[in-house]
Amino acid sequence: MEEALTKGGAATATRCGVIRTEAVSRLTGILLLRVRYLLHQPDRPPLLSEEVLVKGTTSRSGDGRLEWLPDDEALRLLAAAKPHANVPMPEKRQLIAWALEAWPNLETALRDPIKARAAELEKSHKRVRQAVSLKVRQLSLDPQFPPDLLGILVLQPVV
Repeated sequence: MEEALTKGGAATATRCGVIRTEAVSRLTGILLLRVRYLLHQPDRPPLLSEEVLVKGTTSRSGDGRLEWLPDDEALRLLAAAKPHANVPMPEKRQLIAWALEAWPNLETALRDPIKARAAELEKSHKRVRQAVSLKVRQLSLDPQFPPDLLGILVLQPVV
């Protein structure tokens, strides 16, 4: 990933990809995101934490609007999707352009799921602190927007 960020087109691996696969029946996008949070504790400076999330979106049949995949399905597709046919470079560029054009709307739609994730992490952090008899009052975890888009994988169904 670091090489893709620093070397651009000369990198061994790129940050965008397209696979024609039998793993999907509709055009699907897998997003690799870096989400940052600030952990606020009383009488201490805030701590920055990060995590990488995998989110997936697919076009709905009928109207073509995008809908979110369950997180476990997005992870499964990222791990299991295998290429079944070559995708010509002009078509790859077109599909990546489609995904990048959708990013501003997806970024906005990610706000609520990221806020929910922050609330989940905050509760977990408080449980751990309580278990070791540390203060939890005034502790909060705030997501920092926007998330960083680290990579995109477009999965195109085999027809």
